[in-house]
Amino acid sequence: MTEKMKHMRLVAGILAFGSLWGLLECSLGDFLSDAGLPSGVVLTGFVGLGLMVLSRMLYEQRGMQLGMGLLAGVLKFLHPIGGCMICSALAIAVEGALFEVLWASPRLRISRLDAGTAVGMGVISGFVLYSLGYVATQILTPMVTAAPLSLDTLPGLLPAIFSSATLAGLAGGVTLAMVRMVPSDVASRIAHLKKEVYFPTASAVAVLSWMGILLLP
Repeated sequence: MTEKMKHMRLVAGILAFGSLWGLLECSLGDFLSDAGLPSGVVLTGFVGLGLMVLSRMLYEQRGMQLGMGLLAGVLKFLHPIGGCMICSALAIAVEGALFEVLWASPRLRISRLDAGTAVGMGVISGFVLYSLGYVATQILTPMVTAAPLSLDTLPGLLPAIFSSATLAGLAGGVTLAMVRMVPSDVASRIAHLKKEVYFPTASAVAVLSWMGILLLP
């Protein structure tokens, strides 16, 4: 496989996984919020982390998850329903960046991690993505919107943030345990599908996700 083809497959993967992430953020997020459930915990610990971990296992390419987070954040921002869309969009993008930092070591190849290490990394990832993602939005949102930056209320929010982040961490542990159960040979076959199958499939996932976001009430 040429380098050009590898880059094309990577871009297609970012479009597919990032678009699916954006769709789930827009649809499942609103549904959970309306139902009074902890949408941030579910979306961070299961959806966002799950898609990033799965894509890292399939492609073993650093930087991909940052691209997915940026794309999902843009799609969330463009979705016309929900409160503080810029906050949610920034949080998603920050989660992608934080994942890259946490999983930067070449030793953290998901398919080769033992069960204890995988679950531990899942707990750490879920906790860090939620807590730092939340704090980052409190700082970045005023900067992006040119609003006054006031962090006076942030210390009072920390107990609630860390409480929810703990739940996100537990969800992350479950997510890593589940993703790790995917056989490595199956992951390899998916990542190396023939281009005649791979590109149409990735394009279909992306387009259908965009259409789904546009059709959401």
